[in-house]
Amino acid sequence: MEQKIKPEDLVLEATDHYYKSDFKQAIISLDKAIELNPDFAQAWYNKGITYSVMGHVQDEIESYERAIEIEPQYAEAWSNKASALGRAGRAEEALECTEKALELKPLFAIAWCNKGAALSSLGRDLEAIEAYDKAIEVEETYLEAWFNKAVSLHNLEKPKGALIAYSKAIELNPNYAEAYFNRAGLFLYLNDLEKAKSDLEKAIAIDSSYKQLALADESLKSLIS
Repeated sequence: MEQKIKPEDLVLEATDHYYKSDFKQAIISLDKAIELNPDFAQAWYNKGITYSVMGHVQDEIESYERAIEIEPQYAEAWSNKASALGRAGRAEEALECTEKALELKPLFAIAWCNKGAALSSLGRDLEAIEAYDKAIEVEETYLEAWFNKAVSLHNLEKPKGALIAYSKAIELNPNYAEAYFNRAGLFLYLNDLEKAKSDLEKAIAIDSSYKQLALADESLKSLIS
């Protein structure tokens, strides 16, 4: 007697394709799982994650929405939907989704970080910093929270605080080109030309595209030899 394929097996199959970067095949497997069980929230959630790496933001949002319809207490789906809405330029909606995720799961570092990103997009950087601090309180080595906190401090023209946060991000990831690049701008603002030049050189060594960005900046291009 032929054994029937279970939706759970197809989700595992999709995960295997995902980690092999075969995202189209992962979607095919997830669609098969959903065909067998349309109310399989995890399959819809995984579909959203897969669409995220494919850059299909609207499909991603719709997948998370379907997961939430099936399982309204799905905090991870609320948080990921917030991230996708943020990337779609829908910051107010993103903020609402983070609030729901945190209501369901108060010690959810990713949701706190997503809340910070939404607040920053709305120009509410002081509140954003509070959200990033909450994320860091939950997960001290949360790289994205440290970097985003630095950006918000930078936006608020608080260079010393921003330097500390960028430095922490670099400590956590010594190959973080964007953090070196941003810190170079801060060092230049503080008139520490030696450190600014050193950071810019590191950013360019890690990612050569930062040379063009520096050349397009009137202040930074003077640091390029």
